[in-house]
Amino acid sequence: MAQPPDLIAGSATGSIFDLGYHGYDGPRLGRRHAISTLFVHSLKWTFGIGRGGRAKIAPFVLAGLTLLPAVIAVGIRALAGPAAERVSPITPQNYLTYVQTFIAFFVTAQAPELLGRDQRSHVLTLYFSRALERTDYALAKYGALVCALALVLLAPQAVLLLGMIFASVDLGAGLGATLPLVVPILLSTVVAAAFFSGIALAIAAFIPRRAFSAGAIVATFLVLSGVVEILVVRGRLRDPFRYVALLDPYALLDGLASTLFGVPGRDASVTHSGVDPAIFAVGACVVAVATLLVIVARYRRIEA
Repeated sequence: MAQPPDLIAGSATGSIFDLGYHGYDGPRLGRRHAISTLFVHSLKWTFGIGRGGRAKIAPFVLAGLTLLPAVIAVGIRALAGPAAERVSPITPQNYLTYVQTFIAFFVTAQAPELLGRDQRSHVLTLYFSRALERTDYALAKYGALVCALALVLLAPQAVLLLGMIFASVDLGAGLGATLPLVVPILLSTVVAAAFFSGIALAIAAFIPRRAFSAGAIVATFLVLSGVVEILVVRGRLRDPFRYVALLDPYALLDGLASTLFGVPGRDASVTHSGVDPAIFAVGACVVAVATLLVIVARYRRIEA
């Protein structure tokens, strides 16, 4: 039978008991550990790891859809051989533009989960009450989604490169053709991941309601892109109005790929506006950095 706690004080109206609570005197891992822990937790959360089965459906289905064009392209290359360049339109130079809609839906599904849930649950006070600072929180969340999206995008492009190598008649020639593509692929993937993640997280930081946040993100990528493309293509805009094409997020992604790989642009907003694709590439980098600054500024002022 358990012994009752010691009575250390008492009166006619109440008593104080020694319940044995002690202060924590173990190791304190500090700010760096707090940031890394939040980053790893957020990265796992993006893929539904540690959550229920339903939370894993969206990220893994969208990751699979992002991988599918690469698998199809490798299959075509294996069957068509040297004629694959004429048969398959999917190449490492334009792969990101083929899967851009899947990328948009991926960040639409995950950005509100990363930021909105903490705001709705009113747990930011707990985060900021210890070593973790507000800027640390924003950077950890941003870095987690950027890394998650970069992994989703690098996997199919790695499959595409391996398919090109092993489908070539001469392995050495295959390596010689694919190695120059590695650096542009890495650069375009990192910038694209930061671009899409930054826009989605910036919206989610200001709109904690998941449905409203997801709707605003979809509208930014799909609706805005469609409206700008119609204005550019149908309106036949001239200086300075043709630069409205820079508001098209998909055009920025296409200009980025076009500049890094040295190929002509494919997006209608790029080709019809007459704006140099390098300007679109710079715009994508500016948006990626600017949205990060917006997220940091938001969390430095947000009520916790």
